[in-house]
Amino acid sequence: MSIVGHFDSLAEAQKLVQSKLLAGVVQETYEEGQLLQKLPVFTIDAKSIIYNREKEFTGADFYDIHEQIPWKADAQFATQVEVTLKRMARQSILDNFIMKTYKDPNDYRSIIMSGLTKMVLRGLEDKFIYGNATDAPKEFDGLNVLCPATGGHAFGDYQDYDAGGAANITPDMLLALIDKCKPKPDVLLMTRAERNKITKATWGKAGAIVYASSLDQFGRRVESIDGVPVMVSDYLSDNEVDNTGKKGSGTNLSSIYAIRFGQIEEGGLCLCTGGDTGGVDFFKLVDLEALEDYDAEGIRLVAYCAMALGSTKAIARIHSILQTADITL
Repeated sequence: MSIVGHFDSLAEAQKLVQSKLLAGVVQETYEEGQLLQKLPVFTIDAKSIIYNREKEFTGADFYDIHEQIPWKADAQFATQVEVTLKRMARQSILDNFIMKTYKDPNDYRSIIMSGLTKMVLRGLEDKFIYGNATDAPKEFDGLNVLCPATGGHAFGDYQDYDAGGAANITPDMLLALIDKCKPKPDVLLMTRAERNKITKATWGKAGAIVYASSLDQFGRRVESIDGVPVMVSDYLSDNEVDNTGKKGSGTNLSSIYAIRFGQIEEGGLCLCTGGDTGGVDFFKLVDLEALEDYDAEGIRLVAYCAMALGSTKAIARIHSILQTADITL
């Protein structure tokens, strides 16, 4: 048996000492690609917003001298679009027993509040991409629904391209993706794996993809393709279901989105908010001082919001991209 000074063992000595607890919680979850920071906010004072999109216009005709010019009435709008606000909320209990009897350097309320905010934000960021009001009526539609998959292996008259699952993207497909987002996308949203593949394929080469790297005002590297910044998203799944873009498991398929941000009337992608949320404080904070049947207080965070797409041309996508295949220039 080992002897530690006066004590029989180290375990006995440790009974007389107390470790120091460092205040706070060390961040362990790091995620990039938060769309909330990029989305313009459109605030409404109703439960929904309705707007019209242009329909394909007819042209004009040529007429000779003194020829009668007929009156025409053929202008139409596309089907009206309605975006309905949805409620995202989460609440947590602050037990009075812990707050009154636990003596440590931590601010119990601030730790609960910080964790609560991160949980709600992570839920929102996931729904910005994978929200589906048809499958789950309480949700709003995300990018996956706003730019629905068609299953075609060409853009054609659609805003998306099916990479086929077994095939990989090509430079022509990337450049076509950029062209389909009118007039020009603000970002190319993709997974970290897809970004790394493009970086590897273009490193030190001058190919069909004009891939560049520059520094922003904070000294961070910003990649771009044909002048469009690449935005890595940890919220995009590497396991989407083939031909749908929905989350799956074990598929090794993902999507790349070209997105133009802007207000609805500008034809861009934005975030609709309502009520007393969407201002300086995105969430409405509700403090519940006494919970019935509990010796506890409560904190609730609530946001009324929904994604709104002005023009269908503000989003384009390549879906069903095989993550394990390399790009060949």
